[in-house]
Amino acid sequence: MREDKTHISTELSRELSLFDITMMGLGMMIGAGVFIGIGNAIYFAGPGGVLLTFALNGVIALLTALSYAELSSAIPRCGGAYNFARLAFGRGTSFTAGWMEWFASCVAGSLYAVTFAIYTVRYFEGLGLLKWLPFSSHNTERIVAFLIASFFLYINYRGASEMGKIGAFFTLGQTLFLIFIGLAGFIVVLMDPSRLQNLTPYLPYGWSKILITMGFTYVAFEGFEVIAQTGDEAIDPKRNLPKAMLYSVFIVTLIYVAVAFASIVSVKAGAPGVVGSPWEWIGSFKERGFGESISRLYLAIFF
Repeated sequence: MREDKTHISTELSRELSLFDITMMGLGMMIGAGVFIGIGNAIYFAGPGGVLLTFALNGVIALLTALSYAELSSAIPRCGGAYNFARLAFGRGTSFTAGWMEWFASCVAGSLYAVTFAIYTVRYFEGLGLLKWLPFSSHNTERIVAFLIASFFLYINYRGASEMGKIGAFFTLGQTLFLIFIGLAGFIVVLMDPSRLQNLTPYLPYGWSKILITMGFTYVAFEGFEVIAQTGDEAIDPKRNLPKAMLYSVFIVTLIYVAVAFASIVSVKAGAPGVVGSPWEWIGSFKERGFGESISRLYLAIFF
């Protein structure tokens, strides 16, 4: 007698559209890197240095994205760099590559959660709404970071469809917010062209410092590679994965340069509290420079 064997295969549902995976890439890139990096880049490289830093990093990220786009189109499967390394070098190398990518994503996610918590807690403390809490600011930031990380872990656990929709919602809001800041910077310059003087001297410390700032701000461009991990969940992955990678890098580069420009021109020379030139004042706050400069953007437009 011949025994029939039934083979049951399972696969992930393809529910992520081009818009969903593009937002996923943007969501991974737009985060702590740009918020922390702008002030530090101005401190080390000056006003023109921060613009060149994000522009040149965008070019490097685009070249890297082209490689990922080619590979993800040829190998549209979940796993991303793990699958690429496995086919090229075997299981040992792919094992290491997979764990390194997983660890990098954990570190990046932790950084984003902590940065979100810092800005959120400081904002509400400025409004005087957290005086009732029995915790110090530091502990409150830790609690908020843990809660936001837990929230997104739960959404991710619910499935690709829910994560795609909610992730796209948050990313779209964050992207529109930064686009608004960038446009506000150009409006400020149109209203007061003298703000362009904030860009001089353009490279006070020379070109060599740009290599340093490019190094610690490139994290702001890391994230498009997660798009390659949606190969089994994306609709028409051979076409949509490469498009999403290139779209996300191009969009985020324009946004970063515009936001960095807005940060520089938002501060008026000689304004109350501004010591020295505007870019030196912003740079003196280092990782908090972005928040300090953007807080003056409202005053620059309406007053």
